Amino acid sequence: MNLEDFSAGLADLIGKPSRLRPFVCDGSPLKCRVFIVGHNPATASDRDFWEDWGPDGFDKESWMAAYIEERANRPLKPGKSYRPRISPSRRVIDQVVAAAGMPILETNIYAGTSPDMRSLGERDMAPFHYLVDTIKPDLIITHGKDAKEAADRLGLPGEVISVPHFSRGWSKENAIELGRALRARF
Repeated sequence: MNLEDFSAGLADLIGKPSRLRPFVCDGSPLKCRVFIVGHNPATASDRDFWEDWGPDGFDKESWMAAYIEERANRPLKPGKSYRPRISPSRRVIDQVVAAAGMPILETNIYAGTSPDMRSLGERDMAPFHYLVDTIKPDLIITHGKDAKEAADRLGLPGEVISVPHFSRGWSKENAIELGRALRARF
């Protein structure tokens, strides 16, 4: 499969334009042998997924700049006086990916954004299934109980490793260790 066919198939599922976030990666998702899988993206975005898509795949740098800007401009929740520049999960994901030094697809069981599972409106797993079925990763790393349970129910092909949710309890050293372990495997 080439990127043009891949993007056409994805567009059939999520539409064009789309507020869903089926994945983030740097370049071609077809080169990603490892997936990092959460339950759903927590940081809402008004950005069209396709704004960051081009002939070489996904432009993570462009997406990241928009992500940071949207987080900075979003009003704080009542009672909150501070929001980190990037979410704790995003921080750990970026540290793992940097330490691994290899293409990794960052995705979720559900592509719709919500700050918690209860308020998640978009519960279609078709984009996730499409990614798994077309890319056929060698390794899937789920983070968090909900992603692990969903992965267990789906009976995903290949090796699946489950780790605690990236939003809490992960030090930079732990994230780097996971990334280095991935690099050593591949």
